[in-house]
Amino acid sequence: GAATIWGIEFEGSATLAERMFNGGDLLSSTWSVGYIDATYDTFIDAFGEDVADERVFQNTPEWTASGQLAYETPFQFANYDGSLMLNTLVSYRGDSSQFEVPGPLDQDAFTLVDVNLRWEREDGRWALFASGKNLTDEEYIVAGYDFVNVGSPLGLEGTLTAFYGDPRTFTFGVEYAPSPCPL
Repeated sequence: GAATIWGIEFEGSATLAERMFNGGDLLSSTWSVGYIDATYDTFIDAFGEDVADERVFQNTPEWTASGQLAYETPFQFANYDGSLMLNTLVSYRGDSSQFEVPGPLDQDAFTLVDVNLRWEREDGRWALFASGKNLTDEEYIVAGYDFVNVGSPLGLEGTLTAFYGDPRTFTFGVEYAPSPCPL
């Protein structure tokens, strides 16, 4: 077999604002956009035929993108100085195929939205956090097995199984880091 694969990716970061509301806050952003063109030039099947025009690269979306917006500010909580951090992340993944032959497990394009809020004490010993992942509750396939197709050596089982990404999830927590013991 033979294939031609090429692509481009653009990544960046920027400080959008400093000292907006007080002397120590910061608003920043990071982003990335990727494009890939992956095609088979030659793909010889089990019968010796070139079926390159019928095959696609598995798990390879043409477009991907992500963007993060982060805000950090000094914040006193329970009489302790610390920092409050808010991060939002939006990520996009274009259409993709689970196997070289398009089938029922192929995934349409989807977008995930995550948000994290964290307060950390100035000395780093205590932190409180809350996060929400996949806030729009997207249903998306990350892997699977397709043993249904006629002509497949495993096709007699008639099994079609999909594994999905996590649904909308919320996490809350407290972190404690004890000071190191002196030697």
